[in-house]
Order: sequence, then C-alpha cells, then structure tokens
Amino acid sequence: MAEIILKETELHLSPEDSKSNRYISFTVPEGTEKLFITYSYSPKALEDKEKSYKLIKENILRDAPEDIERYTDYEVFMPLKNLVTLSLDSPTEFRGAAHRHDESQHHEIGEQFASPGFLKGKINEGQWRLSLNVHAVVTEVCTCKVKIEGETEQ
Repeated sequence: MAEIILKETELHLSPEDSKSNRYISFTVPEGTEKLFITYSYSPKALEDKEKSYKLIKENILRDAPEDIERYTDYEVFMPLKNLVTLSLDSPTEFRGAAHRHDESQHHEIGEQFASPGFLKGKINEGQWRLSLNVHAVVTEVCTCKVKIEGETEQ
C-alpha cells in the first residue's frame, strides 16, 4: 500500500464567509482503497471581550430587538467561537459529514470502515468534493488547513 496526497490547501476565512460553504474538489485515482481527511482551523475563539460584546449586541439587535433589555449578562454567550465543519461527496453520492465542534479532526473512509458520520464503501475514482460548512467566523481571520490523502494499491 502507498499513501498519496490528493489535495492540500489552506483557506483564510473572514466573518463575511459565515453561513456559507467553501468547496474543495479533488481527483481520486483508480485503485484508491481509503481516504484520509485531516483538517483544522484556528483560532477557535474570539479572545477580545469588547469585540465579543459588540458582536453579541449587534446580533441581538438584528435578530431579536425586543429582547435587548432582557440580555444584560453577555458572559452567558462567551466565548464566541468560530465553527467550520465538513461534508463529503463522491462522484455519485453523498458520503457523509462531520458536523463537530473540534477545531482539529482526522477522518478515514474506506470499504471496511468509516469514521462516525461517514458512509463506508468502495472509494470510486473520479472527482470528489469536500464542503467546508462555514457556520460562523467571529475573528477577523480564521485559517483552515485541509489535507486529503489516499491509500492505493501498489
């Protein structure tokens, strides 16, 4: 068996990317038996309390202005966190998702085993797509690193 890098990339996300998806396409060669997806993003949390309070107040005013007087203790919302999850599609079907809060994850997909949230099965050759589900970016920049590897027959 040999491991090959199918895709390695780094994305820089901003608050404008919140509530969107970023797509990463990669080609899986014939004979690939397993996929390994490693990804991370940082920072996880917004450490600046003043910026956090401002964002909390803006969001309450936008989404529930009638409740602005009710929320006097913003600490219950702290710390504000970035959240980026992922989904995976093969050339023919949805292969699963990892909608977890961990900022660093490793997943394996193959015929005999798949990490929780993913479907085990044959790894078809062709164009695959990893979707980064950008739920929230609360920091000025959130750096997301993705590495996709394949295990092939030699």
